[in-house]
Amino acid sequence: MEYRPASHERSTTYPYLLEGESLHGPIIDHPLRIFTKAPSSTEQLLRLTRATRTAEIGRTGPSLAALALDDAPEHLRLYEAVFGRDSLRVAIDLIPSYPELARSTILTLARLQGVTYNDSREEEPGRIVHEARSRFDAVGRKISRERGWGWPYYGSVDATPEFIRTLAAYIKLSEENHAFLGEQYLDRDEKEQTIAYALDMALGWIAQRRAQNNEGLIEYKSLLPLGIENQVWKDSWDAYHHSDGTLADHTQGITSIEVQVTTYDALIDAAEIFGDIFDDQQRSAALLSEAETLKQSILKHFWTDDKGGYFVLGTDRDPNGRLRQLKVRTSNMGHVLHSRLLEGDDQNIKNQRESVVTQLLSPEMHCKSGVRTLASDEYRFRPGAYHNGSVWLWDTHHIAKGLRRHQYTDAADMLDQGVLDVVNTTRIFPEYVRGEQDEIAINQQTVVLWDETYQRKNYIEQPPQEVQAWTVAAIRAIKARARGASANQHL
Repeated sequence: MEYRPASHERSTTYPYLLEGESLHGPIIDHPLRIFTKAPSSTEQLLRLTRATRTAEIGRTGPSLAALALDDAPEHLRLYEAVFGRDSLRVAIDLIPSYPELARSTILTLARLQGVTYNDSREEEPGRIVHEARSRFDAVGRKISRERGWGWPYYGSVDATPEFIRTLAAYIKLSEENHAFLGEQYLDRDEKEQTIAYALDMALGWIAQRRAQNNEGLIEYKSLLPLGIENQVWKDSWDAYHHSDGTLADHTQGITSIEVQVTTYDALIDAAEIFGDIFDDQQRSAALLSEAETLKQSILKHFWTDDKGGYFVLGTDRDPNGRLRQLKVRTSNMGHVLHSRLLEGDDQNIKNQRESVVTQLLSPEMHCKSGVRTLASDEYRFRPGAYHNGSVWLWDTHHIAKGLRRHQYTDAADMLDQGVLDVVNTTRIFPEYVRGEQDEIAINQQTVVLWDETYQRKNYIEQPPQEVQAWTVAAIRAIKARARGASANQHL
């Protein structure tokens, strides 16, 4: 794919400074890589999965998280590795078309599943890996030197329930796939295990995390001084905050709404496996009971009637350990729609569904490119911020799936079309784009601020990765659904 560089300039001002912030060095303008050919999602999926043809997708293991196009500079090659949550979400989005990718992803992550307690890796028994670099990897060595991480690194709380969800989705494809639960592999201790064992270990990790929390939720708190502070997909250090801009208290546990919802669905998925496949009705009933308890806790602790009603971003704790809501409107609330949590005809549930949809489609949340990560009237909103105002294409597509699940078909189609428009306009598969109201635009600068309040640097803007696996998977899924709908019109 050919490209031509745009002009290179250096800026000296930044219009989105908050109180206590100042520029930390000059703003670096990056030459805009303008590509002359429209991207091929098939071609990029083959690259991400290291396959030479579509029939081979999944045979060489999980998808990489991201790649660059052509001779890209270093800042566009940050995530050329297997990430747990990334590979699982790619696999589950593509499972109708490429089930072998889900199978190989589950098998690889089972082999890497935590078997012991190790603080440098944040490894715990049953925990699914966050980032699977080797200690010999150049990027891995740099991170270890600067942040003290051991490898592989397990600092996420969403990869484990996502693992259960993807496994269940693969098992449900056919009765033949039930045998996968008995497939053997060698774990990190070189012991022979089965996929059923990996499932049980993942459930054990969830149970232990919930038991450590008075509200039965999945909390996170990094064990490392320089570990990932927000161990979820919005992992920027300033992504979890209160409505006045004050950051969540990372000295105590923090929760995120979408992790609780994913865990709720994972428990139900596991209950179906134990009940329908293993005929273990007692275990199935116990898991369903856990799911119901979690559901009630989610509805109690994450809903607010403020501003018309919405699911808050998450919670932190006050100095006395009491739960506090992080009352900001984010795209995370949209993940609740693509879940069993808001299904049913109960009037309160119906009202919550409608309120969430209204919020997501409001001018503060929805823009030309899709759904913003943070509403434009929230204190920390900046259109180019990594998780505080930008639009992530996979996130918007995930919300579209939730809208479609509840028969908001026109809204879902509009969001999916927006995702297609972004790719067609940028001619890449961007990690994210700016949350501008009326234009599709990508960051062309690296902006570093100094936050006097928190005494640290903040990379508030940076160019997106050019081929994000999540984005490629979203495009493939959107096009596959459209082909299916077109085919059904002729039946």
